[in-house]
Amino acid sequence: MFTMNILFPTGQQIVFFAYMSKNVPIRTLSKHKAFVYDHIETNAGNAYNSTTGKFIAPGDGMYVFHTTTPAYDKTCCTIEVVKNGAVKDIGFADAMDHNDRALASTMTILSLEKGDVVHVRVGITYGGRYLESNQYVRMSFSGFKLA
Repeated sequence: MFTMNILFPTGQQIVFFAYMSKNVPIRTLSKHKAFVYDHIETNAGNAYNSTTGKFIAPGDGMYVFHTTTPAYDKTCCTIEVVKNGAVKDIGFADAMDHNDRALASTMTILSLEKGDVVHVRVGITYGGRYLESNQYVRMSFSGFKLA
Protein backbone atom coordinates (compact mmCIF):
# COMPACT_ATOMS: atom_id res chain seq x y z
CA MET A 1 0.00 0.00 0.00
CA PHE A 2 1.29 3.46 -0.93
CA THR A 3 0.63 6.40 1.35
CA MET A 4 1.75 9.97 0.95
CA ASN A 5 2.46 12.10 3.97
CA ILE A 6 2.21 15.79 3.08
CA LEU A 7 3.68 17.05 6.35
CA PHE A 8 6.55 19.46 6.21
CA PRO A 9 9.33 20.36 8.63
CA THR A 10 7.14 23.08 10.14
CA GLY A 11 4.36 20.52 10.56
CA GLN A 12 2.03 22.64 8.43
CA GLN A 13 0.14 21.01 5.59
CA ILE A 14 -0.55 23.00 2.44
CA VAL A 15 -3.37 21.39 0.48
CA PHE A 16 -6.66 22.64 -0.97
CA PHE A 17 -9.63 21.44 -3.00
CA ALA A 18 -12.33 23.84 -4.19
CA TYR A 19 -15.07 23.63 -6.78
CA MET A 20 -17.84 25.68 -8.34
CA SER A 21 -21.08 25.34 -6.39
CA LYS A 22 -23.19 25.75 -9.56
CA ASN A 23 -22.95 25.81 -13.35
CA VAL A 24 -21.04 28.72 -14.90
CA PRO A 25 -22.98 30.41 -17.76
CA ILE A 26 -20.69 31.32 -20.66
CA ARG A 27 -22.39 34.73 -20.92
CA THR A 28 -20.76 35.65 -17.57
CA LEU A 29 -17.23 34.98 -18.87
CA SER A 30 -14.70 37.19 -20.60
CA LYS A 31 -11.15 36.64 -21.82
CA HIS A 32 -8.75 36.31 -18.86
CA LYS A 33 -11.50 36.49 -16.23
CA ALA A 34 -10.36 34.58 -13.15
CA PHE A 35 -12.42 31.56 -12.14
CA VAL A 36 -13.47 31.72 -8.51
CA TYR A 37 -14.08 28.24 -7.12
CA ASP A 38 -16.44 29.21 -4.33
CA HIS A 39 -17.01 25.93 -2.45
CA ILE A 40 -14.01 24.84 -0.36
CA GLU A 41 -13.83 21.23 0.76
CA THR A 42 -10.25 21.38 2.06
CA ASN A 43 -7.93 24.32 2.68
CA ALA A 44 -5.18 23.23 5.07
CA GLY A 45 -2.82 26.18 5.42
CA ASN A 46 -5.48 28.65 4.18
CA ALA A 47 -3.53 29.45 1.00
CA TYR A 48 -6.58 29.35 -1.32
CA ASN A 49 -8.95 32.34 -1.27
CA SER A 50 -12.53 31.54 -2.33
CA THR A 51 -13.33 35.25 -2.78
CA THR A 52 -10.60 35.89 -5.36
CA GLY A 53 -9.95 32.35 -6.67
CA LYS A 54 -6.24 32.79 -6.02
CA PHE A 55 -3.73 30.52 -4.32
CA ILE A 56 -0.91 32.43 -2.59
CA ALA A 57 2.15 30.34 -1.78
CA PRO A 58 2.83 30.46 1.97
CA GLY A 59 6.41 29.32 1.42
CA ASP A 60 9.02 28.31 -1.15
CA GLY A 61 8.79 24.87 -2.71
CA MET A 62 7.39 22.58 -5.38
CA TYR A 63 3.59 22.66 -5.74
CA VAL A 64 1.18 20.50 -7.72
CA PHE A 65 -2.08 21.96 -9.11
CA HIS A 66 -4.99 20.18 -10.78
CA THR A 67 -7.99 21.56 -12.65
CA THR A 68 -11.11 19.91 -14.02
CA THR A 69 -13.28 21.86 -16.46
CA PRO A 70 -16.45 20.25 -17.89
CA ALA A 71 -18.18 21.82 -20.91
CA TYR A 72 -21.84 20.94 -21.56
CA ASP A 73 -23.80 20.66 -24.86
CA LYS A 74 -22.37 22.95 -27.54
CA THR A 75 -19.98 24.69 -25.16
CA CYS A 76 -16.22 25.16 -25.22
CA CYS A 77 -13.69 26.96 -23.05
CA THR A 78 -9.93 27.24 -22.89
CA ILE A 79 -8.63 27.50 -19.34
CA GLU A 80 -5.22 28.78 -18.31
CA VAL A 81 -3.25 28.05 -15.15
CA VAL A 82 -1.43 31.28 -14.38
CA LYS A 83 1.54 32.01 -12.09
CA ASN A 84 2.18 35.69 -11.34
CA GLY A 85 0.48 36.71 -14.61
CA ALA A 86 2.30 34.18 -16.83
CA VAL A 87 0.44 31.25 -18.41
CA LYS A 88 1.97 27.96 -17.24
CA ASP A 89 -0.58 25.41 -18.49
CA ILE A 90 -3.62 25.31 -20.78
CA GLY A 91 -6.63 23.00 -21.06
CA PHE A 92 -9.49 22.99 -23.58
CA ALA A 93 -12.94 21.56 -22.84
CA ASP A 94 -14.59 21.28 -26.26
CA ALA A 95 -18.17 20.12 -26.75
CA MET A 96 -18.88 22.98 -29.14
CA ASP A 97 -19.95 20.93 -32.16
CA HIS A 98 -22.08 18.34 -30.35
CA ASN A 99 -24.57 17.72 -27.57
CA ASP A 100 -22.58 15.97 -24.88
CA ARG A 101 -20.09 16.66 -22.15
CA ALA A 102 -16.39 17.28 -22.73
CA LEU A 103 -13.89 17.45 -19.89
CA ALA A 104 -10.49 19.13 -19.74
CA SER A 105 -8.08 18.29 -16.96
CA THR A 106 -4.65 19.72 -16.19
CA MET A 107 -1.93 18.80 -13.73
CA THR A 108 0.75 21.44 -13.35
CA ILE A 109 3.89 21.23 -11.22
CA LEU A 110 5.38 24.62 -10.36
CA SER A 111 8.31 25.86 -8.36
CA LEU A 112 6.97 28.71 -6.21
CA GLU A 113 8.45 31.26 -3.87
CA LYS A 114 6.60 32.63 -0.88
CA GLY A 115 3.95 35.11 -2.09
CA ASP A 116 3.69 33.76 -5.66
CA VAL A 117 0.10 33.73 -6.92
CA VAL A 118 -1.49 30.91 -8.92
CA HIS A 119 -5.02 31.02 -10.32
CA VAL A 120 -7.13 29.67 -13.17
CA ARG A 121 -8.66 31.94 -15.78
CA VAL A 122 -10.61 31.93 -19.02
CA GLY A 123 -8.33 31.54 -22.03
CA ILE A 124 -8.65 32.87 -25.56
CA THR A 125 -11.56 30.65 -26.65
CA TYR A 126 -14.97 30.27 -25.05
CA GLY A 127 -18.55 29.99 -26.25
CA GLY A 128 -21.81 28.14 -25.96
CA ARG A 129 -24.07 27.54 -22.99
CA TYR A 130 -22.28 26.77 -19.72
CA LEU A 131 -19.46 25.03 -17.91
CA GLU A 132 -20.95 22.31 -15.77
CA SER A 133 -20.64 21.90 -12.01
CA ASN A 134 -23.48 19.99 -10.39
CA GLN A 135 -24.49 16.51 -9.18
CA TYR A 136 -22.98 14.88 -12.31
CA VAL A 137 -19.54 16.51 -12.56
CA ARG A 138 -17.62 19.26 -10.79
CA MET A 139 -15.52 22.11 -12.08
CA SER A 140 -12.61 22.14 -9.64
CA PHE A 141 -9.19 23.51 -8.70
CA SER A 142 -6.91 21.79 -6.21
CA GLY A 143 -3.29 21.69 -5.16
CA PHE A 144 -0.71 20.81 -2.58
CA LYS A 145 2.88 21.48 -1.62
CA LEU A 146 5.04 18.61 -2.73
CA ALA A 147 8.36 19.59 -1.18
